Amino acid sequence: MLHPARWGVPGGPPVECALCPHRCLIDEGKDGMCRARGVRDGALVSLNYGRVCARMVDQIEKKPIYHFRPGSKLLSLGTFGCNLDCDCCQNAAVARSGLDEVKVPEETPEDMVGLALEKGAQGMAFTFNEPVVWSEFVLDTAHLARDAGLYTMMNTNGFIEPGPLHELASMVDVFKVDVKGFTEAFYSRHCGGSLAPVLRTCEHLYRNGNHLELAYLIIPGLNDSKDELDRFFSWAVAGLGPQVPVHLYRFMPAHRLSHLKPTDLFAMREARSLAMERGLEFVYVSGMVGNDHTTVCPSCRSVAITRSSPNRMG
Repeated sequence: MLHPARWGVPGGPPVECALCPHRCLIDEGKDGMCRARGVRDGALVSLNYGRVCARMVDQIEKKPIYHFRPGSKLLSLGTFGCNLDCDCCQNAAVARSGLDEVKVPEETPEDMVGLALEKGAQGMAFTFNEPVVWSEFVLDTAHLARDAGLYTMMNTNGFIEPGPLHELASMVDVFKVDVKGFTEAFYSRHCGGSLAPVLRTCEHLYRNGNHLELAYLIIPGLNDSKDELDRFFSWAVAGLGPQVPVHLYRFMPAHRLSHLKPTDLFAMREARSLAMERGLEFVYVSGMVGNDHTTVCPSCRSVAITRSSPNRMG
């Protein structure tokens, strides 16, 4: 059974989907760019509602979220589809799949909240693929999770229209937003999207009081110039405040960028130093063996949280 989708614009055919800035115009029997939403019998439908392709219980630090409920466990869930098409995607198998390629039974929000409680989790995460294109299921599940005393988080690219974002921000507690680069040219050429809506999302979440952390994958020769990183760090300080946690990822060859080399370790350390110079107080570097993930109070320099192992993307 296909579930009605929210945020369809009346009229058509074709039917306009107003979930994300692509504003896809979808003809009967066709799917949007994300492959998770389509038009059937003249109506916009969610093709991935309840289609849980991946699930696991892990710690919140693996998301990575470092400044919310440290050490707590989440039930992490993912489906198929994505509204960007990133050259560096590490989960392309599910992100670029559609309903025809994914053969999993439909499950209910009640099923997933019950599983989280059964596993002793304190929260639920929507991750692996892009949860924006799973918004109907995320909203329904987050509502039940809140009633059950569970917190919820989204691992997202932030590419979403204001109306749907407001609804998600009212129900989801924690967001980690991946800022892919800090130029419109990078987003257009390497992600099939645009930067401005992502920055708008981050600024709304900050103003709304949601817990927000940022991630930036440093890709050699593509989004790693000192000027680009400088503008990203300066924007984060000015728009979100110096205490917003920023996670810098080391690029490893993947998908359509498998020909590139991993990010130089010295470049990763230089990027962190630049971020701290620009005023960010909590900057973490991932993808480096033995790297320190300790949280230190910026005022008194005492250790607040010690983490014994590096995180991973998830």
